[in-house]
Amino acid sequence: MAVYSVDKIGWSHSMKMGHRCACKGDYVASIEHYLQALNERSDNGALIHNNLADSYMNAGQLDLAVEQAKDAISKAQDKTLPYVTLGEIHQAMGEHEKAVECVHRAQEIFEELMPEMKDALFDTIEEVIKKLPTREKFELASKDWVRMIYLVKYTEATYQMERGLIERHGGTWKGLLKAKKLALNSIGQKYLSSKERLGIKGNDAAAIAKTYGVMAAIIGSPKVKVLEKSATQSTIRVSACWQYSVIRSMGLDQDPGWVNCSFYCTEYINNVARAINQTARFEFESSLPDGNKYCEGIFRIG
Repeated sequence: MAVYSVDKIGWSHSMKMGHRCACKGDYVASIEHYLQALNERSDNGALIHNNLADSYMNAGQLDLAVEQAKDAISKAQDKTLPYVTLGEIHQAMGEHEKAVECVHRAQEIFEELMPEMKDALFDTIEEVIKKLPTREKFELASKDWVRMIYLVKYTEATYQMERGLIERHGGTWKGLLKAKKLALNSIGQKYLSSKERLGIKGNDAAAIAKTYGVMAAIIGSPKVKVLEKSATQSTIRVSACWQYSVIRSMGLDQDPGWVNCSFYCTEYINNVARAINQTARFEFESSLPDGNKYCEGIFRIG
């Protein structure tokens, strides 16, 4: 959710209810409250249009979402967040190049306001935040959508570097994938320690799916929805992924020898699953690169 949510001082009852319903996943009710808020002729027009765009997007009404996001951009003094919202909507529509362009625009605006962030690239966002003055540190730490901007920036820089290595040394994406897989060994342990800090109990399929979903939300991508929760089998759905959007926007899916990104994701997620339960495994049943509307896969135990 790329929404205004931190400072609710001055919010009307309708605005608060719109945000509350959205947080509960009741986007139909959220839309009704935000539309009512618009009729109240509030000074928070940009905020309401942006949050309404997010609710329309999550309700699957993408054309209306685009209209509201553009209204938010036209009315907002700081247009960073509305551009991120518009990027998410284009991503949900399968328009990955437009999605990345919107995030680029958000990054440009944001870094004009906070030039300290121009150096944020291969450092994690947490490491960058530590270097900032207290006021800026608090402001950034309270905005999850900032992570999305720098996830895209980091992913692009990584792929540019890797493409350069391939071009200079005559390698292939398949060979690069093999090398990248070796670096995944520590990923599972990071998720396992995070699972314990988050207080998620158990090591069955439901616990693994919940851990992956929560951590994806914290990291900023991808959006993970747990469709099925049981001890032996749990299904997750990934409707949009910034890694895939960057791949599409850079034309990497057209490069000879390029490896389907879902294959790498399978290895990544399996490292998470096996760290939590050695008998667990994960398989994708559908993926965006294969022309499906979303990536969907199953955690299985035993």
